[in-house]
Amino acid sequence: MNIEGYKCFGATALNGNDAVVVSGPELSGWSLQDRQQFTIDQNAHACVFVDTEGPASDQLTLDFYYPHARSPLCLHASLAAADHLWNTGQHGRVLLLTSSMRKQPLAFDRAGDNIFVSVDIQQADFPSVPASDVAKLLRCDAGVLMLPPEVASVGSPKLLVEVASEAVLYSLQPNLDAIAEWGRANGVNGCFVYARTGASSNEYAGRNFNHVDPAMEDAATGVAAGALSVRLDADITLYQGRNLDNPCVIRASRTAGKIRVGGRVATGR
Repeated sequence: MNIEGYKCFGATALNGNDAVVVSGPELSGWSLQDRQQFTIDQNAHACVFVDTEGPASDQLTLDFYYPHARSPLCLHASLAAADHLWNTGQHGRVLLLTSSMRKQPLAFDRAGDNIFVSVDIQQADFPSVPASDVAKLLRCDAGVLMLPPEVASVGSPKLLVEVASEAVLYSLQPNLDAIAEWGRANGVNGCFVYARTGASSNEYAGRNFNHVDPAMEDAATGVAAGALSVRLDADITLYQGRNLDNPCVIRASRTAGKIRVGGRVATGR
């Protein structure tokens, strides 16, 4: 079995959200519970298991796990898996994979140290969320919320909330248990809060509230960057992890009905 650690979306090769890639024929005997426990034991933000559709198949699927749950999609772990597979020397410049839970097509390309994944925009009826309810979840004054909160998705739905400034963003101490409970009830994987940076009309800073343990806050959340690009109908640059002393940069753009998300990928944890 092959186990490899990565840092993804880092502003430098020393930064990034960590992911563990696991591959090998031994995985065919692992249950979902085995994979969940392995992820917990790794103390990683995400693990991705690279599976084949069968012994004679060259079709590969990616099975994603966070310490608290299996996930339909994790983009930073996807990028790590793509690098892991390219390093085997058995795949061409464009890599086509599929997510395990929802069979979502994932198309990868790379430019230097940066890897990008293109995914379909997900169309679904997501719940409307009153600003007053979101303010309670975030433990903030409703007056600091800008656009009406909205759910968008590129494969893992996020509640997107714009706040008035970076100062507000970094001061938030939300009710993580309540966010998790709301997410389970509404089929949404956490709350992503963002603010304009002022440097450019399409540059934003963000924080993702998905894990119930505040120590597990993401330094970079690719699915949120993709969802935000969908919501704003714009190409964006997202800065995340500054409050964690782990600065990350994610770029998301729209093209031909898809969202392309990417950034730096480096080995090591």
